[in-house]
Amino acid sequence: MEHELVGLRARAAALHSRHKAAEAASVDAEAKLQQHLLEADLDADEKARNKLEATVAACALTRDNFAKAIAAQQAKIVEIEDNITAERAAVERKAASDKLARDLDAVERALPDHLSAAQRLVDALEKLHFHFESGAMARFVSNTTTQVEVAAGFALAELRGMVGPIREGAAPIPAAKPADTPIAAAEPAPPTQTVFMLKSAKFREHDGRSHFAGQWEDATMPVATAQRALGMGIAVPVTDPRRAQLRGTRGGDFSPQAADVVDLDAMPQVETDPVMRAANFTVIDRSAEARTGQISVRRV
Repeated sequence: MEHELVGLRARAAALHSRHKAAEAASVDAEAKLQQHLLEADLDADEKARNKLEATVAACALTRDNFAKAIAAQQAKIVEIEDNITAERAAVERKAASDKLARDLDAVERALPDHLSAAQRLVDALEKLHFHFESGAMARFVSNTTTQVEVAAGFALAELRGMVGPIREGAAPIPAAKPADTPIAAAEPAPPTQTVFMLKSAKFREHDGRSHFAGQWEDATMPVATAQRALGMGIAVPVTDPRRAQLRGTRGGDFSPQAADVVDLDAMPQVETDPVMRAANFTVIDRSAEARTGQISVRRV
């Protein structure tokens, strides 16, 4: 049927092409007839007019016949497509029905072994009746086994009754078991630091977005950027006493395009260790200096 459908569609494409040409020829013939009626001598050129009218009629007939053929061909295509769909559905229903029957056979083969093994376990545990946990396990396994046996009697009979209706299309095909999708681990947020700005500045977040930090306001930024601002004196820690006095005093009067706005990403990297920064140590090389001295030693 699929091979036949390919042939029908190819034939329909050819018919559409011929119909399009016939439509163009019909339009052209009608235009020539109208031009003749408007410009030619109606009495002297009657033979030419009859010829043009015959051409118009022939073109219209050809166009209409192609249109009818296209409609008939499309009906055949729809019929074949419906047959293919029905055939595929029948194949899918049969496969699902056979699979359900095989699965039920496997359950019926495994169920007696499970019940027998469970009963052996109960018998073994009951010999340890003096032990509380062992007795509790025996009761649990016994109760569960009884429930499974009763439930299996109803469930297997119900499922066996679905095998035929699934094949015949009276019952839906069982849905496929959902695939287990691993849960993506949430990535930790990049580390940030909040500082108090002594100057207005702009900087980029971890994702590359540009941010503006106003003077005398708190700003949260990447740790490296915050350390750069602290090292350059553009910001201070939020524990600085100036924060209590100056925070918010500008009242939001900022212009991100102002000339005094510092670009923190363009600033050079500075020493971020606050102890080294406060001590301001300078290393001096004294290896070339020769020094001598005297010490007093008590003789023994």
